[in-house]
Amino acid sequence: MINEVLLSLFLLTFIIFAVLLWKRIKLYNKKIDFVKLIIHEFKEAARGGVGYMHFSIASGVVLSVVLALLDFAPAAKLALWLISLPIIAGLIAAALYRVGVFIRSGVIHRRLGEDKKFVSESNKMQLVLLFIIILTTLDLSLSIFNSAISNTIGILRNILLAAFYVKPAANLMVNYDRELSHFRIPFRLEDVIEGKIKPEEVKFGYEKIADVDKDVVLSCQSCGEIGACDAGCPAVAAGRLLSPRVVVRTVALNSNNPEFELAVKLEQQAWACTTCGYCVYACPVRVNHLDVIFGVRRALVAQSKVDKKIADVLMSASQYGNTMSTPNTGRHDWLYSLGVKHISENPNAEYLLWVGCMGSFDGRARQIVQALVEVLKKAGMLEKIAVLGDEETCCGDPIRRLGEESRFQEIVLNNKEIFNKYRIKKIITICPHGYNTFKNDYKRLGVELEVYHHVEILQKLADEGKISVKSLGASLTIHDPCYLARYNKVVEPQRKIVVKLGELKEPPRRGDKTFCCGAGGGNYWYDVPEEKRISHIRFEELEKTGASTIVTLCPFCNAMLLDAKRTKESKVEVKDLVELVAESLGGA
Repeated sequence: MINEVLLSLFLLTFIIFAVLLWKRIKLYNKKIDFVKLIIHEFKEAARGGVGYMHFSIASGVVLSVVLALLDFAPAAKLALWLISLPIIAGLIAAALYRVGVFIRSGVIHRRLGEDKKFVSESNKMQLVLLFIIILTTLDLSLSIFNSAISNTIGILRNILLAAFYVKPAANLMVNYDRELSHFRIPFRLEDVIEGKIKPEEVKFGYEKIADVDKDVVLSCQSCGEIGACDAGCPAVAAGRLLSPRVVVRTVALNSNNPEFELAVKLEQQAWACTTCGYCVYACPVRVNHLDVIFGVRRALVAQSKVDKKIADVLMSASQYGNTMSTPNTGRHDWLYSLGVKHISENPNAEYLLWVGCMGSFDGRARQIVQALVEVLKKAGMLEKIAVLGDEETCCGDPIRRLGEESRFQEIVLNNKEIFNKYRIKKIITICPHGYNTFKNDYKRLGVELEVYHHVEILQKLADEGKISVKSLGASLTIHDPCYLARYNKVVEPQRKIVVKLGELKEPPRRGDKTFCCGAGGGNYWYDVPEEKRISHIRFEELEKTGASTIVTLCPFCNAMLLDAKRTKESKVEVKDLVELVAESLGGA
């Protein structure tokens, strides 16, 4: 009789959790594809680490319910329990991980100077999650031996789930499929120009809590203090005044105070972010920390609360059409001597070579562009490319990431006119930031382009037999740019080429788990107080692979890692992949 009562209470408390979960999901006003959601969860588990721990918690809860219902079928219950043993192992790992998160969070709270109320709320949520993990572990472990005890434990766990973890579960179920490259569009400049929206109705950023979009508030309220965001954040690793977890929890804990000065509170943290996207990538419940970071940056720019160096970059883009504080005249003159033509002289060119601000004006980046031109020439593709010359301006990536949304959309509209003028449909770029902007940001603003990073072109040429990459006899390690590998999942082409060039020695953090160089989000142009430079942390990790050459795929990454190399007086070479390919073909 007691067992039946406990089972009924167990199921009742779980049903209450499920009902509350469904009510929360309805707030998002979005349909859920449960098949894709389940597939996503298995993919998360396959990633290992926090992904598998999260999977163990979620599946552990579900398994505990199924096991509770299988008392009438002992053989089936035993079989399922045996299957659940890896889940129990994952739960134990998760509990141990929680202890580390708790300790690290304390260090971060002290660094940021968070008040007692915030720390108390943070600690409470973390302890609740730890208890949920422990109770789920005990529930599963004991379910085969004593149903009464396991059901009692399960009841307590279900109550905690209903009280504290409805929001994280709902956010995961709704936003599991949101791509990192999906940048929030706060307004459309074209709508303002066409009179569809009045200028005074435009909301530039998140100055106060009242300004934060509803779905962003819902997302922030879903933070379960899991800590995966902080664990891989380059700013946290460097000792900067930033914690992605604290950013979203600040919104959540003040969501009932519309006048809370969010931009004032998060000003330092917003500028300390490199926008590498690891926080969003790593979050098991799909909280989007960057929505808040960018919203706060837009508010600060609107109020002119920006560092002088940031202001100079924004002014340069407006005054010169580039971010390098250099007149745009003669931007591509040096390329004409290499045989590259202006698109007006080569109107049938298949690809526009978007050289970018770094590629146009920075001496080191020019060498990368030159190597690409040499490779294309050897592949018989020189006549298939053209450049815009002085008509090329900034793609807008740093302008948008720094928070100047209006100016960014002006750039898009101007570039759209130029692309239409020359009937440009395909673009090649050496810069992952430009690649991401053209491929994703422009597309969402109505500009359809086929965008190729130069590594994709190199792989295409190799596959078609137009170039034959030969070994250089070197040991190589790849630094994957965040905006190429994590934002756009371009991971394999560079590896297929590098293994032909020499021995590949991979760092622990690679592919979509890559670690930032420190330049993203406009950080290249301004200084952020830090205990250790992000670029130095990354360089040391790459150097430890024992490779003789670090392979880059981004002019900004190349610059940051070269700076670290010089500072450390290292003998390790830092070269872009296309430079190595050119060398293997007998150029460069």
